[in-house]
Amino acid sequence: MNFVAVACERMLHAAGLAPTLDVAYDTFEDMLQVLRAHEDPASCLFAAFVMAAASAADGRDAVLFAPSLPPHRGNEDPAALVGESAEAVADGVAKLSRLLAARLAQAGESAADPGDQAACADAARSADEIYHLLRRGGS
Repeated sequence: MNFVAVACERMLHAAGLAPTLDVAYDTFEDMLQVLRAHEDPASCLFAAFVMAAASAADGRDAVLFAPSLPPHRGNEDPAALVGESAEAVADGVAKLSRLLAARLAQAGESAADPGDQAACADAARSADEIYHLLRRGGS
């Protein structure tokens, strides 16, 4: 199972603000690593991957400042979609970022702390940017 499937599963089962923030932090970090690993200047997706990686870093950093983020334990190395084409990576990360944006928006709406609300909104915006950069074929 690759990191996209695992992250989607974790995101769907995260109940509450703190678990959602925890999964979001890990997901943005994994996205960043996978996108960087697949950046190929010869690929037509190079610019999209570079910009999406920047948005993944922005999203991760936004979540990092959420007051309700649990103490972080460090991220395991994602199953980096080894052997996957750039197109498959783009499709997987786009799918994941769409779910991530929705869950962060939902978490932000229910958050009581203004810091959590802002962090979720900023991170959701970053996830949405990743989706728009990587979506292909009208997804």
